[in-house]
Amino acid sequence: MTETMRIVVTGGAQGIGFATAETLLSENYEVIIVDKNPDTLKEAGKKLNCETANFDVTNETEVADFFASLKEIDALVNNAGIWIPQQLSEMSLTLQSEVIQVNLMGTVHCTKYALPKMRKTSKSAIINLTSAAAKTNSPGLGLYAASKSAIETLTQQWALELAPIRVNAVGPGLIVTEGTSANYEGSAREQRANAVPLKRVGEPLDIAEVIKFLISEAARYVNGQIIYIDGGVTAGTTGR
Repeated sequence: MTETMRIVVTGGAQGIGFATAETLLSENYEVIIVDKNPDTLKEAGKKLNCETANFDVTNETEVADFFASLKEIDALVNNAGIWIPQQLSEMSLTLQSEVIQVNLMGTVHCTKYALPKMRKTSKSAIINLTSAAAKTNSPGLGLYAASKSAIETLTQQWALELAPIRVNAVGPGLIVTEGTSANYEGSAREQRANAVPLKRVGEPLDIAEVIKFLISEAARYVNGQIIYIDGGVTAGTTGR
């Protein structure tokens, strides 16, 4: 009998994290969703009927205690992240430090403390969330894009350092979630869709399906890759 895979998804109470957990659960994996918002987490746990863990990925002690409480996991999805758009001239270093702490250091904390719980085999997988913003260099994003570029560097560094555990990253493009829905109200959705070669904005499920593949046995030889899921935005422009 095949042993059920056990997967931790951070930032799993909504958006891409929720869709990822839901997709993995549909494959009969065991999933633990992590979130720092207790109310949102409780509601998500009931909807998904899965295990939950309430802690902040920026708190190293809380992260360490959580992973120490687990027996073994097969995969980690470092999805927890925030963005605070700001121009450099108006930048709050306090707020942007929070972006670095959540996006970058949260990923470092979770990976570091998950590692002892993962078998040293290519069946184990770590999936980091980057963003198309790391490649498109969009203005006004504060330190968000820089934090994601750092995650891409660490993904490839860890792919070498942690092998045979596979480490890959996925980079969402224009995705409609609870956190980004305000950017797609009214005619904004159509305008943004027109900027995408595939002429539509993405949904969380578009990302979740690729994460599912990277965790699966089908991706057993995929390691150190940055995969943008953006409808072609990072490929360039068709206009000349």
